[in-house]
Amino acid sequence: MKNKLLIVLILISLFGFGCATRKDVVTLDNRIGEMRLRVVTTENEMNQLKARAEEIKIQADEISRAGDEKEKSLRGQNAGQRAEIEALKENIRALNGKLEEIDHLLKQRVKTLDESDRKIEGRIVRIEEESGTYKAYKDRIARIEQYLSLEAKEKAGTNAPAAPKKDDQKEISKEISKEIPKEITEDQLYTSALQTYDKGNYSTAREKFQEMIAKYPESDKADNCQFWIGECFYQEKWYEKAILEYQKVLEKYPKGNKVQAALLKQGLSFYNIGDKQNATLVLNELVQKYPKSNEAIVASKKLKGFN
Repeated sequence: MKNKLLIVLILISLFGFGCATRKDVVTLDNRIGEMRLRVVTTENEMNQLKARAEEIKIQADEISRAGDEKEKSLRGQNAGQRAEIEALKENIRALNGKLEEIDHLLKQRVKTLDESDRKIEGRIVRIEEESGTYKAYKDRIARIEQYLSLEAKEKAGTNAPAAPKKDDQKEISKEISKEIPKEITEDQLYTSALQTYDKGNYSTAREKFQEMIAKYPESDKADNCQFWIGECFYQEKWYEKAILEYQKVLEKYPKGNKVQAALLKQGLSFYNIGDKQNATLVLNELVQKYPKSNEAIVASKKLKGFN
């Protein structure tokens, strides 16, 4: 309708300015047709562009959704990888802990072997000394037998060689009395063990205290000897063995004078190996049972340091 009005207006304007020729009218119609064709073509192109735009938008949406799904997938994969990495780290930490434990056990084993080697060396030395002592004993016995044989022959009136003079006999008797070793007393053995401990020779001191307990189990110093055995291990920083030896004091000599000291040193031994829980239990037991003792005062100060 709009196109027809446009044509009428053009014709009126042409007639208004003068009479138009038929050729002009035909030319005008052609132009109008071209314009219509261009409009139609433009509309078609715009429709095609709109359709293309819709396709592009759909593709963009699909790409966006695909990207979101890919991102989610990657996030899930990363989370799984992080979990695997954390699990591997935990396994590594556990393995490191086991390696440290094995290393500690190996060091303890080496220490035990070194201690055994020292004991064996000490035994070898004693065997060598005893071998020399045995030879000396044989020589002494030979001289005693010779002396007794000469005396017997003299009494029997045989034709044996003349007996030694009285002065010679006295000299031989003195020599025999000097050479025959006397049994070491309980006090001497205990004093010798303490002196050896004070010199820092803990292995030998421990053997002497053990010998004291074996020879004099009913001695009133037996509990002291057992305590000092634990002290020898404590000074050597073999705290596990010290704990066991102090426990023997508590079990075998519960009424002895070393119970408080054994509890204190047992608690300190637990603390030195890193067992704070048992250290606390032992020291608390000492404070509760013997609150007025000097050992309890030391234990209380140590317990305050735990907090």
